[in-house]
Amino acid sequence: MEAGPKSNDGNALKRVFIIAYYWPPAGGPGVQRWLKFSKYLPENGWQPTLLVPDGAAYPVLDATLADDIPEGIEVIKVPIFEPYDLAIRLFQGKKKPERLGSLSSTTRRSLSQTIMLWARGNLLIPDPRILWRRRARKAGQKVWKQAQEEGRPFQALVTTGPPHSVHLIGLDLKQKFGMPWLADFRDLWREMDYLEDFLPTKRTKRRHATMEQTVVQHADKITVPTPGVGHSLRNQNDAVRHKFALIHNGWDPGDIQTNDAPSREDEAKKTGTAFHLGHFGSLFPTRDIPGLWTAIRRWNAQVPADRMPIHLDLVGNINPSVRASLTSSLIDSDWTDHGYMPHGDAIEKMMEMDALLLVQNNNQTGQWAIPGKAFEYLATGIPIGVVSPMPSDLGDLSKEWGFSPTHHEDVEGCSNMLNNLFEPYESKPEVAMTFSRRTLTTKMAGCLNEISDKLD
Repeated sequence: MEAGPKSNDGNALKRVFIIAYYWPPAGGPGVQRWLKFSKYLPENGWQPTLLVPDGAAYPVLDATLADDIPEGIEVIKVPIFEPYDLAIRLFQGKKKPERLGSLSSTTRRSLSQTIMLWARGNLLIPDPRILWRRRARKAGQKVWKQAQEEGRPFQALVTTGPPHSVHLIGLDLKQKFGMPWLADFRDLWREMDYLEDFLPTKRTKRRHATMEQTVVQHADKITVPTPGVGHSLRNQNDAVRHKFALIHNGWDPGDIQTNDAPSREDEAKKTGTAFHLGHFGSLFPTRDIPGLWTAIRRWNAQVPADRMPIHLDLVGNINPSVRASLTSSLIDSDWTDHGYMPHGDAIEKMMEMDALLLVQNNNQTGQWAIPGKAFEYLATGIPIGVVSPMPSDLGDLSKEWGFSPTHHEDVEGCSNMLNNLFEPYESKPEVAMTFSRRTLTTKMAGCLNEISDKLD
């Protein structure tokens, strides 16, 4: 038997089996957390093996993220059939499919949409990827057993969701093999805001709660990106509190060099005709900011002394209802829709901005979540305007960083935020480094070491 990979200290790497739905060529924030952990885990004594779907209907693609897949990593692809996504395309014809679950409360639904939403919410529980569970479980059992037979056993299992059906695959393997299992929740489960868009019955809601708590009870370790997600999953059960670890999302030094951040003492960037405020990420109905749109319109109608007109640059998908809100408040020359960009291109565009806009959902989910972009924003050294429900995890963190969050509908608060963005700003590279992917992976490796030590 050949010797396995070695860590920096010369010791053999432990092996971790990771089951994930999102993996390149998937784009968007969901793929990056474990793509980046996988990139830096070998530095921390762990060699990852991935089990991912083959033929997944990802809503966004970004082939450039494949450049971050570590050389020599084993990626096992298991076929997946997603009839629900196919049905959406058949119902919507040639129109670009809207992401169901991102509807506003006032969206008028056709009968076919209502049927699709109800079926998605009440027949495919916890999510449509439950149809992948059987194939992935069978493949996972084969991989785990083969590794044991070859004398190269895995020391830990990781599942990451959403989709939370991936955690049910982990539950299946845990119950069969009894291995140390870390369940990483990138977001809420039973209390996620978009579940209500799927018209769940009381029985469906109970099933979500039961599935969620079954995973919490059986997993050996649970990692969450925000305090609020942990609070929701614990569900007032102090007996499982010891299982939880907070590991934020972060930014990758391979993507952003903090010493490349623009100096706010140098006003060279502001010699143009406008001050560019950039938002990067999707704008769902719950992220509409009517207070800011009004504040920008008033600002540009009468630009304050010693200031510049503000131009809003939007990178990412914009929901039709938010687009309507924008066009009703701003003139065309006040904003630009750049559409979705691959991650690397988005970072380059981000570095061109004079200030960055960070907005979270205006609901309970928004109170308990922190956009992954927050940490990339911090690393750029560019001032940040924060719009968030209050109180919230994002609001608390942004205050620690020295920013004052305002509310989505607060015109005066948004006006003050715009004015503050012109003030001299001192970047915080030391704070940013605590959220680097390399630093966070060290924390994740510590969690894996904790549960794998039980095998010794």
